[in-house]
Amino acid sequence: MTIQQDYHDITANIDNFIQRPAQLEMVEAIDNCFANVNEEAKDGHNLCLIEAPTGTGKSFAYILAGTDNAKRKNKKFIISTATKTLQGQLYNKDLPQFIKHSGNRFIYGLAKGRSNYLCPYQLEGSIADAGVDMISQAEQVQDKLQKVAEHYAKGKWDGDLDNAPLFIESKLKPLITIDKHQCLGFQCTHNQKENSNCPFYKNREFLKSCDVIVTNHSLLLADIDGGGGTVLPVKPADYYLCVDEAHNFPGYAISGFMGQFELKQSIGLVNNASKLIVNPANNSYICDDVALCDDAVSKASDLADSLDKFYQLIKLNHNVFDNGVLILNDYLNSAITQEIKDIFVELAFSSAELCSGMSNIQDKLKNKLKNEQDYVTEANLLKLGFYLSSVESITATADYLINQDNSRYNANARWVEQKLANGNDEYNLVAGVTHVGNLLADKLWSKVYAACLTSATLAIGKRFDYVKFQLGLNLLPAVHEVKLPTGFNYPEHSQLVIPQFRYAPEYTMREPFQKELTLYLSQVLNYTDAYGTLVLFFNRQQLIDTFKQLPVKLQNKILLQTEYSSNQKLIAEHKETVDCAKPSIIFGLNSFAEGVDLPAKYCMHVIVTKLPFDTHKDPQNMVREYWVKAENGNYFMDVSLPETCIKLIQAVGRLIRNEKDYGQVTICDNRVVLKQYGSILLNSLPEFSRQYNPEFIKQSFAKIES
Repeated sequence: MTIQQDYHDITANIDNFIQRPAQLEMVEAIDNCFANVNEEAKDGHNLCLIEAPTGTGKSFAYILAGTDNAKRKNKKFIISTATKTLQGQLYNKDLPQFIKHSGNRFIYGLAKGRSNYLCPYQLEGSIADAGVDMISQAEQVQDKLQKVAEHYAKGKWDGDLDNAPLFIESKLKPLITIDKHQCLGFQCTHNQKENSNCPFYKNREFLKSCDVIVTNHSLLLADIDGGGGTVLPVKPADYYLCVDEAHNFPGYAISGFMGQFELKQSIGLVNNASKLIVNPANNSYICDDVALCDDAVSKASDLADSLDKFYQLIKLNHNVFDNGVLILNDYLNSAITQEIKDIFVELAFSSAELCSGMSNIQDKLKNKLKNEQDYVTEANLLKLGFYLSSVESITATADYLINQDNSRYNANARWVEQKLANGNDEYNLVAGVTHVGNLLADKLWSKVYAACLTSATLAIGKRFDYVKFQLGLNLLPAVHEVKLPTGFNYPEHSQLVIPQFRYAPEYTMREPFQKELTLYLSQVLNYTDAYGTLVLFFNRQQLIDTFKQLPVKLQNKILLQTEYSSNQKLIAEHKETVDCAKPSIIFGLNSFAEGVDLPAKYCMHVIVTKLPFDTHKDPQNMVREYWVKAENGNYFMDVSLPETCIKLIQAVGRLIRNEKDYGQVTICDNRVVLKQYGSILLNSLPEFSRQYNPEFIKQSFAKIES
């Protein structure tokens, strides 16, 4: 049976299914890529980039093609999403619905990090500690933890904190979760190989039996950084992969290949680790290998000295910080001397040595627990794991610090952030890559059996060049590129308006632009029909200033993202207001410019207050700009404009979410028509009608209401 026959047979079982030619085209494109893998060829023919506009039904398409090919080749199918929310949608809705309508039977599971699961051992210890801690007693911590324990003991909760049957305060989560270094593994009484009661290990074991695993970008990247098969239960060569929301993947990768630590705090942690290994009060050792412990203490002393040397040097030169940031790249900051760079090498060497020693001590303690249960050893292992995690952060950061930058493909950003901690100066040291293409090509694309990367925004116009560069796919000549057509009738259902502002949101005109924007918003937002408007800002202060300058009567209609603890709460109130036949207006920031679904009357007008250029040059952008210019490139055209284009497409994509939606997009930035680059931005947008109709929203609202 062909994939086309499968598609038609399955969709015939779905009530009120809307035929989407683009969806079948996506199924065929993925199947063509996945079904024709030549393991000898390393040219990217087993990888496909698919831009699937909103409304394509892409999750159904990649589930069908992915599961079909994985079953045929006896491989697993991994789906990676940008967030846990999207993970939950696939796990709780899309996959069960597919199984129901297709009749295909497969086992699927959810892969999340260890910190998302209850640790029964940590919970036990925290309950005991809370009973003797006066502050915890005052806050009734023990009672709250006891309720968590009671719910888990009933056996109806799997320990996944996202599925907890009771509300768990964020401050309690560190008391009931654990990281990989603190985990006792199979030496834990709750995690015996034949009888595990550990939620994380039980799920990890279950995932080995799964045909389909839903994970998130961060976890996938952590797995490939460890060589593959360490976090996820399967190596890349043994799975088909779908990266959904792939436009976010490079950003997650850059965050993943980055290290940071606080200088002063780390000095204290290293010294405490040394005291744990050898207690100076009574000269007692954490394990029976005296030479190993003495060597670790010596390495800890070396590391603490290097950290303190750097801290004192930074503190003496606090006047060279610019807005609380000190750039550590010597080609961007001439104040970075050889002495500072030598300290980077010291940090890298001594932290790596200490990591090795502490890991060996950890193994000694675990081996001791194999033979006998010892609560003191267990407690020491937990403490050692905590300190080892901190030292590993120093090692990872230092490795990025000592990189020899030589091109835009191999250049790391390094900087120090000045901050106050408990009234004292503290310095956060950060370092990491600025381009992940080479890393992804080496760690993932060259190893995965086959992969599909999809999103509603991958191409700029018809070209995939920029996203391919970001992902490292430009290094592979045979990658498939597919740009699917939209199924929406944009010219009939939407219009684009660009008000004739006299001023642009540039630095020299920011004040008159702000006045012009406020005046315009006070007019267009003064409506009474019961529909929603989304006003997007890309600067927090501008959002607040604009709101304050509006009439009080209008302010009462506006929901500010800055005043809500979560987007979900804001959206719920927004929908409730519209459902009560009242207008509602959201003032939102970047996180409302993508991934937010407000169909029909909940969002009939999207107002983009300015083009989403990065106006603040953070250290990473500064490094990227330096190397692009050093190689005679044009940073604006090569980097800034493509990134702005993708952000703008995402922002205006909040308007039309299905075939029955109507509405207007307004861009309050005259640069989109006055600057030469404006045509590139406009041509990349959906085919909104540009024949201005001042009654369009009112007429569209009447259609939706009828």
